[in-house]
Amino acid sequence: MSELLIMLAGGWVISLAGMKSLGFLFVRMGWVAPNYQGDAIPLGYGLVFWIALVWFAFCEPASVWLVGPAIIVSLAGWLDDRIGQSRMKGLRGHFGMLWREGRITTGMLKVWIIGSCAAGVAFLTFDTVPSFIVDMLLLALGANFINLLDVRPGRALKGVWFLLLLCIGIGSVSDAEMSLFLYLLICTIVAAPSDFSARAMLGDTGANLLGFLGGALCVYSLSPIVKWLVVAWLIVLHLYAERVSLTAVIEQNALLRRIDRWGRQ
Repeated sequence: MSELLIMLAGGWVISLAGMKSLGFLFVRMGWVAPNYQGDAIPLGYGLVFWIALVWFAFCEPASVWLVGPAIIVSLAGWLDDRIGQSRMKGLRGHFGMLWREGRITTGMLKVWIIGSCAAGVAFLTFDTVPSFIVDMLLLALGANFINLLDVRPGRALKGVWFLLLLCIGIGSVSDAEMSLFLYLLICTIVAAPSDFSARAMLGDTGANLLGFLGGALCVYSLSPIVKWLVVAWLIVLHLYAERVSLTAVIEQNALLRRIDRWGRQ
């Protein structure tokens, strides 16, 4: 118990210090972008999460096989945040660029990296081919699911909390995964004030990382049938988001609109 408390306290301190220092660094380096209101704010502050993950891996050496790929996913998102083509929206836009111009965008590269990391993590623990497929899809789609939400303050973090609630509500989080569950919860709570108040954006750097880890927790907490149902829902959601704005859907639904605006300043 004392080791767990030390780990969580360290994650809290690292995340808090990271949020303070990275905000200053991002402004000085010009790593800013306009948010939905047109205000220039730091983009990619999710970098603080993989910095915090280094401490987690130090405290939980057995988690390196998951933390390593998660950090690679985050760095792929960082590349997209820094030099990505902002006019390319959705998977259809990136595949369209490849088809029409033969160009591989940073978004396409990120998709390949996320898919490879998802396959690698799923391969380490799979029992059957169907279990490998569903675990890989859950990791990859989970990473992009949170990224889809990161267009309004607090929305991506609420998506992560939804995945955590799914794990604890209809799944079974074992003692081995509980430390990651609590660590992820602590880090997102620390980041919430800056995100909810629109002072910084997670960017692909943070959204893909959080979604990947949230997907990992779903992989190890949910039953096979529930995992397939979640994957089916994520596939439908991704296909729907290629044609329809999720923000428009949320604004038209009273419950979703209330949840979306909760905590936002």
